[in-house]
Amino acid sequence: MRRRVRDAACVFRIHLARLRAEAGPFLLAALVFPVAMFWFASRVSGVRAGDPKSLGFLAGAVVFSISLTAISWLGYLLLENRFTGRLKLFATLPLAPSSYVFGILIFAVAQAAAGTATLLVVARAVGVRARLDAAGASLLGATVTLTMLCLCGVSVVIAARARSFAEGTLYTDALGAGLVILAPVFYPADALPRAVGAAAAWLPTSCAARAAETTLAGGHAVAPQLLALALMSAAALALGFRLMRWRED
Repeated sequence: MRRRVRDAACVFRIHLARLRAEAGPFLLAALVFPVAMFWFASRVSGVRAGDPKSLGFLAGAVVFSISLTAISWLGYLLLENRFTGRLKLFATLPLAPSSYVFGILIFAVAQAAAGTATLLVVARAVGVRARLDAAGASLLGATVTLTMLCLCGVSVVIAARARSFAEGTLYTDALGAGLVILAPVFYPADALPRAVGAAAAWLPTSCAARAAETTLAGGHAVAPQLLALALMSAAALALGFRLMRWRED
């Protein structure tokens, strides 16, 4: 057990070193694009920074950051691991697949935490003040973690099933933004056709946005959303790592 924990920490450090060397894409996905989307949605709707409605757009920015980080950025890294032979190198080491998996997941959650914390600081600097208490902060942390795990599962499925690096990156780029655009995150649910809105309401990004907005506004009633995210995370990760080709032919 200790060895597997130590190996997972090594995988985490390897990817962290790559993040330090290639910080630009991470900053774009985790901070620049979500902040730009927050300002765009705020200006189009006419909501000022101090308006309580701005917390909904802040929640959307947090979810957008997680989606881009988990699918577009992390998915790209997983595809690179597979198609450049780095995954084969991991497989030839005395490294258990579970250590690789947990190292990747720890790295993903750390990215989500860093991106969310930075967005909250930026929001406070421009006058958007979240009403988080200790319980709310814990619930927001649980929301961010479960959302990241769920979307990581999506990334692993794409990385495992893609037939080429180019195909995989097209899927990760499309879904990274698409899962937020399709969900009623930056616009009201009634703007969608009824059938589409009913389906979009149960996307992981929709559940995450509702939970994040509730906690940012000082509420705690997010149990249904957390349960849904937990079930989606378990299903996505189970499928993703079942499909992962640890020793590819």
